[in-house]
Order: sequence, then structure tokens, then C-alpha cells
Amino acid sequence: MDSIFEHYKKTGYLHHAHLIEGDAKTLVPILLAALERHMGIVAQGNPDVATLFYDSFGINESRDLTEMQSRAGFGAEAGTPKIFVVSAPSFTHEAQNALLKTFEEPTAGTHFFIILPRVDTILPTLKSRVVLSFGHAISENKDDTSTLAEKFLSASLEERFALAKKLTDKKTGESVDRERIRRFLDHIERILYTRLAGKKEGSEIFREIFQTKTYLSDRGSSPKMLIEHLAMAIVL
Repeated sequence: MDSIFEHYKKTGYLHHAHLIEGDAKTLVPILLAALERHMGIVAQGNPDVATLFYDSFGINESRDLTEMQSRAGFGAEAGTPKIFVVSAPSFTHEAQNALLKTFEEPTAGTHFFIILPRVDTILPTLKSRVVLSFGHAISENKDDTSTLAEKFLSASLEERFALAKKLTDKKTGESVDRERIRRFLDHIERILYTRLAGKKEGSEIFREIFQTKTYLSDRGSSPKMLIEHLAMAIVL
């Protein structure tokens, strides 16, 4: 969680919208502690810090959040940020579309931290307006998908095809490890959000990643062909 605030410590700038994948019950206390440690913002008894839990986040919740963030914070004159920590198992597409303008042009000094179990349920258009973080880091000793994702993004097209083959190679009688490939795609997404946060030109790339993950869930799809297509679609 501290990684979210690394850029803030160096520059004094904190992006206005963060999307965090993980378990809300575990991550919310960690996030609130990090806000206090890095920004001096104490959540308890603070009217400018709202922690909101929902069973499902729909259009009505979206409108309520937009209305809440439009109001001036109690510490606005002193330059104190207004924080919204929002968690839900799912966000409807209608609600996500309604949040696009809010996340693109929030009230000054407002920051959103959205926590949900899977970020691949979020529309690419909304993802392009946030910084993506993962609350459940995978041990690098047990998983090489983070390293492979870094190599993939810096590689030539030919090298990307070779990595696609490496990721999808399997022994006789075994099936391709689709969960490993999903983790690989998650890391690519995370890296690109860091590089392209808030830049509209990244929307098409995130849409391609979203579609790749969707097709990957189809057991009849070819993981190798999906990664090769993504290799050609991601132009940096």
C-alpha cells in the first residue's frame, strides 16, 4: 500500500483516483493507516474522510458519490484533502459510466480510493482515468509473471511472440495455465496504468487488455493467439 504514496513523497502530488484490487476488509485499515503515516490525515472523527462500504455499487450510489464529492470539504480553506474510500464486490456498468466525468474532473482536493475484488470487471474507459494498484502482491520467488510483463512491454514484436510461446508452452497431457496468464495480464495492466495514468490515449490499449482477459475465460480460446494479438496491439 505504501507504493501508492511513493510518488507523493517525491513530488507532493497524489493522483485523484486509485483503483485497488483486493479484499476490502484487509485493505481499508491498511490504507487509512498509510494516509495517516504519509499525509498526516487521521480518518477517525474526520468529516473529510468518508469510508463507504456497499453490497453493490449501482447508479444511485454513483449519483450519491458525485453529489458528496461536489461539496466543499470542512478543511478546504486550509488545503486539507477530501478522501473517499469506496468498496463494493461489484460496480454496475451504468454506475461506472456515470463516474467517468467525476473521476476525470473531480472537485479540487478530492481523492478517491476504490477497492474491489477484481479490477478486470471495470470498463477500460473508467480504468484509463485511475491509477491501478494491487493489494495482494504475489511472491516474486514463486511467480515470474511480473518480470515477464516488464520484458514483454520493452521487447520487440518478435521477442513478444517468443514470450507468448514461453507463457503458453505445456507438457504433453497438460493444459495451459490460464491463471498464470491472467496474472501476467494483470501485471501488464498495472505497469501501463503507472505509465499512462490519466492519459486518454491509453484507453484503446486498456480496452484490448480487457478483451484479452474476457476471451481468456473461454476455454475454447487460444491463449497463445490472444497474447500474440496483444503484442501487436500494444504500441508504446
